[in-house]
Amino acid sequence: MATTQFAVPTPSSEQLTSFEQSLVTKTEAALRDGLQLERWTRDPNRKIEKHLLSLNRQYKLKNKAYGYLAEVSISGKTLTALGALQEVEFGRMTGPNQEQRLKDFVFKHFLNTACWTYDDGDAGGFTFKQMLRCTADGKVERFPDNQLTQTVDWNLIGSKYKWSLGTIYLHDFVIYLGPIKKVLSEAVAVVQHPDFIHIVENPKPGYKLEVAIGYPFIDFAPIPNYFGFGPGKFNWAVKTFSFLLRDNGEVRCDMDFVAGARTKKVFDFGKFIPDPLYGTSDALQVLTLGAYKSQVFHDFMDLQMSTQHSRVHQALMEGSSKVFAAWLKENPA
Repeated sequence: MATTQFAVPTPSSEQLTSFEQSLVTKTEAALRDGLQLERWTRDPNRKIEKHLLSLNRQYKLKNKAYGYLAEVSISGKTLTALGALQEVEFGRMTGPNQEQRLKDFVFKHFLNTACWTYDDGDAGGFTFKQMLRCTADGKVERFPDNQLTQTVDWNLIGSKYKWSLGTIYLHDFVIYLGPIKKVLSEAVAVVQHPDFIHIVENPKPGYKLEVAIGYPFIDFAPIPNYFGFGPGKFNWAVKTFSFLLRDNGEVRCDMDFVAGARTKKVFDFGKFIPDPLYGTSDALQVLTLGAYKSQVFHDFMDLQMSTQHSRVHQALMEGSSKVFAAWLKENPA
């Protein structure tokens, strides 16, 4: 496959602000790096150091989650990366036209129906808000007010739009401090692009279709936070969703997330303030003349970050699978 070239778009007659121009620049950088990362995630021969994760919560859907550490090559540079792999039994399809119905759900409905309210009144899943889009003729423009809360139909990405930039608000970024539940307000900015779409017939034995989408993250935190490595704090990152339709109608969703470079801070309280966790660990290594290995703690904490990411997306799958089942009943053929 030829390398995709990302030409700088031409602004529309509606003048973009300097902030919006910076988002366009970040989008182009995210696409340049993200496409290389996405191709790496699909390489069956890539080398990763996998660790089975315990999510320590009860879920209804059968699932497996792995954190991984790896090195990736981006534009000729070898860089450290942190990732999370998940396999989730998503649902079961019956009736005719299963392949087309799965494509319709993934491309048109999956992200647009990924928000719900839990019994305790908290929001769950994702909420989407559009930012900018680049038309097929290369003009960058804002979305009309009546289109701000819907992702673009993936069928239109590549034909009508070169890319679409939006914000995802993560409602399941939850931590527990004993019996206390704390919901953190977090968000990321991601890009829809046609090179992250894959439709593969008979992808492997026992499966008749793969429908995959994904997006790179731009280097921007829509909601400021104190994480050193977290929502909006990645140098580069990609998330992929691969919906696999088995011959018997069962649907599995495989998710992959890879981000880097690996964090040097768990918490970021400012340029001149050491991270209380990694800083302490590194100091212990110095004080013990190397008897204590700080890297072991770094690896442990990085895999905890993979665990938190996996919890957020397992919660997404739990809710979305119910939406999928209801949608199938309304669209039986």
